[in-house]
Amino acid sequence: MTDIVIRPVQPGMLDTLVQLEQQTYTETFGPVYQAADLNAFLQEKKSLATLQQELAQPGALYYILYYGNTPAGFLKLNLGKQPDDAARTLLPTPVMELEKIYVLQSLQGHKLGKALMQQAYAVAQEHGIKTLWLGVWEHNTRAFNFYRREGFEHFSEHSFRVGTQKDTDWLMKKQLY
Repeated sequence: MTDIVIRPVQPGMLDTLVQLEQQTYTETFGPVYQAADLNAFLQEKKSLATLQQELAQPGALYYILYYGNTPAGFLKLNLGKQPDDAARTLLPTPVMELEKIYVLQSLQGHKLGKALMQQAYAVAQEHGIKTLWLGVWEHNTRAFNFYRREGFEHFSEHSFRVGTQKDTDWLMKKQLY
């Protein structure tokens, strides 16, 4: 069995994180968006400069999963972050957003997503988190079903834009205790 190791992202690992972010996002959503919109989004949201800024934000936690020696996926958590819509009822605190969880397509089916989710639960426990929440594109049934199996429930929606295309993310939550 190949070993799974999950490491917190350090500044020297940013090139690996950028590569993982761009590749997994393109694998997952490349067929959905116009090439110009996707490329602009990758340059704006998945660039080295952007990820450096995100990593420096208080409460932002990034992890890279290695499958053997291969960087295979990543996770981004945001401690204390509530959903953006101010009109929405606040979730029971303390909260943590599971903002990103991706595994390379070629390595899916090895329970790497489950390992990343277990990392999220461990971080939540370490920080006394009561509610874990996330957003998932409404047409990403594979991810939605994964989160449902993990005990998340749909509670709201918000809009998400990639270039000229406006999509809907379903917001899901899980009470941890």
